[in-house]
Amino acid sequence: MNAPRLAVLHRPHGAAGLREIFAASRGLCEPHLVLRQEVAEQDPEILRTAPSFFPVSVCTGDDVTSAVRDMSAAGLVTFHDAELEHVDAALTALGLPGRSLIDDAWDKLVQRRAFESAGCSAIRAVPVDRAEDLHNAVARIGLPAVLKPRRAAGGGGVAFIGTEADVQHQLDRRTRWNGLLLETRIPSSAHPSGVGWLGDFVSVETASVGTDRRHLAVFDKVPVSVVARAGHDGADAVDVTGDVTPSRLPAPAHRAVLDATSAALDALGVRDRVTHTELRIGSDGAEVIEVNGRVGGHLARVLRLVGGPDLIGQALTVALGVSPAPAPETAPGYALGLFAPFPDRTGPVLSSVSRADLRALPGVVGVDEVARQGAARQDTGGRIANLTLRAPDSETLDRYVREVSSGLAGLFAADGMRDDPWLLRLAGGPLEDRRPSHAD
Repeated sequence: MNAPRLAVLHRPHGAAGLREIFAASRGLCEPHLVLRQEVAEQDPEILRTAPSFFPVSVCTGDDVTSAVRDMSAAGLVTFHDAELEHVDAALTALGLPGRSLIDDAWDKLVQRRAFESAGCSAIRAVPVDRAEDLHNAVARIGLPAVLKPRRAAGGGGVAFIGTEADVQHQLDRRTRWNGLLLETRIPSSAHPSGVGWLGDFVSVETASVGTDRRHLAVFDKVPVSVVARAGHDGADAVDVTGDVTPSRLPAPAHRAVLDATSAALDALGVRDRVTHTELRIGSDGAEVIEVNGRVGGHLARVLRLVGGPDLIGQALTVALGVSPAPAPETAPGYALGLFAPFPDRTGPVLSSVSRADLRALPGVVGVDEVARQGAARQDTGGRIANLTLRAPDSETLDRYVREVSSGLAGLFAADGMRDDPWLLRLAGGPLEDRRPSHAD
């Protein structure tokens, strides 16, 4: 029996690369890659590499629907946030699994209104499409608030508005206003576990087959790095910095997170899709930040380190409207994906650091990226490195995080890492001036 054909609307730098999709599809489906013409023109290298893995079709313009219809695909999926609306339009036109019951389900303003209507969130949000809308929005929402794009990922375009001076900064500096929203800022808190280096938010990966919700994994987070007014177009520089599994949430908080995730997915009418839901956790429960209609970035590699479910394979299976096999029990221990940002994302990299230097740090089992001396810091998205760590238990993980923080401070001292507040929090105090040797 032939495997079902599945269209994958691809774009580089998503949550799954070509090799990951190829490996996950074995025995599940026959992937056919679809590229919008704009994507193919922006990254012509993909047309040279992708045919080694899959058949490839390039759309005429943005006509994803025709491309998927012509290949007689039984389903369609994407692993990139920027392609979600194109996928949803094709799913609706072709009657394929995966379409949410409400329109524009990944629009953050639509989500806020759906959550409010369902009674699962008290966070208020209003649209901001022109500079003159901002004062009215502040008057309605109050301060503190968050100004952010209705469609974006990874903290891009976000500004935390706490004072009238912050409002004026946006009016003076921001040039692109269409498609923003202002929402109540969810109060910051501490991770309920009491672990000081963990952030106050988590994410949940969920496989929905029809209305059946299977929560595959809960990830704790390394605190977000925020540099006020240092982002593009008047925004703050906001960077997500890491994911930890399994979560160290106490049982009541863990249950509250799963309940809030299910309520949010129900409110959006999510069907036949793997989703990534981010939630802030505090003393009064869990509040949904946003729901993303695809696998979370970087998470599949972290979950593999503890033998967890294959998020890519789950997404491929669910996109066909098929219930995936039960997830395996995870292995003992902890896995951490850490992508440490530069304090200043502008200018060239000053430190000379090799992959071998990073692999010598305690607990490091993978180095996916390292900033190269002389290159622009933005070449790596403003990150000094992208690491994965493995620890046998929570006490060892905490020690590894302190020691890796100290090691990164020494390795990237020329780039200001020894004085970086974000890194100081991970280290739990003053940082050693130490460059690790390969014998450590």
